[in-house]
Amino acid sequence: MQNTEAFIQQWIADGYAGDVAIVIGDRGGETYRYFASNRGDVLDGQTLFDMMSVTKIMATAPLFHLAMGDGRLSEADRLGKYFPEAPADKADIPLWMLLAHCSGIPRILSSERFGPDRRAEYIANYLSHPLLFAPGEKYEYSCGNFVLLGFLLERVYNMPLDLLFDTKIARPLGLTRTGYLPAEDQNIVRSTRRAWEGRLKCSDPINRALYGVSGNAGIFSCIDDMARFGQSLLNRHAALMREDIFAKAAADCLCDQEKYSLGRGLGYVFIDDRYDQNAGLFANGSIGHTGFSGTAVYADFANDLFVVSLSNTAYYANKTGDFAAKTSAFRRGLHGALARDLAGK
Repeated sequence: MQNTEAFIQQWIADGYAGDVAIVIGDRGGETYRYFASNRGDVLDGQTLFDMMSVTKIMATAPLFHLAMGDGRLSEADRLGKYFPEAPADKADIPLWMLLAHCSGIPRILSSERFGPDRRAEYIANYLSHPLLFAPGEKYEYSCGNFVLLGFLLERVYNMPLDLLFDTKIARPLGLTRTGYLPAEDQNIVRSTRRAWEGRLKCSDPINRALYGVSGNAGIFSCIDDMARFGQSLLNRHAALMREDIFAKAAADCLCDQEKYSLGRGLGYVFIDDRYDQNAGLFANGSIGHTGFSGTAVYADFANDLFVVSLSNTAYYANKTGDFAAKTSAFRRGLHGALARDLAGK
């Protein structure tokens, strides 16, 4: 994997990443992994990374899909069914639009902190903000969708989201080091310039306002566990959910390419010609998700390939003020290098 390793080493040498771990595999399991760091030989399979928005497809989306299979909810249900306090402009939004980021619900930041005893207050405040656009009008990524979905799942199961994830996702998949609120004594890659506050280490401001547990971000994981998760995703989460539920979740909800700028499943990025971070690695119909810190996981069903990349590119590229573009460029470059190596070029 000379192209891949050279690309990662150069990216670190140029100062746009400090720590990188990748793993690829097929339906049978892991086939290759690689670590690199500007701090020396400090990374291993147990080192934790801030997964950021990959949380959306590790926790919130699969928990939603499990609730579909349990008959607890439907993607066609309206928001007002679970949030009776929702105002008229939001009550009739179908839940699939939140999962596909075409609901118009904005991302709202707050300088306040909202503990478990203030969840209702936070939800009411979140729902009070005007929509960005009419539901279904266009695609626009917004963490607000998954913040609300996290609260919805807590109401449906009457259980905190972190406990739901541990019980229904992490334990069944054998993810022994993955979850919200990592302990103090763990080896964790720094992904934020904000101060770490005890177990509150996630770099996402919404997650921090909610004390580290939210539907949009907050999961920490390592390469050992992400190899298991990537394999499970490639195997259509057969150990977690019914095949028909996964098939529905992995299908493109936003297939009108003139109307929508990106394909989306029920939570997943759906890869087709609109996806500009592919670099020729994944076949159309693949799914995945990325995290702002520099994390990503993808499953390519046609080519029997999963790819997980963990990094802190946003932390390092932040020095230039162009961290979002640099993190996207890292993925494009990595995927291109992987594509060349896998093709033997």
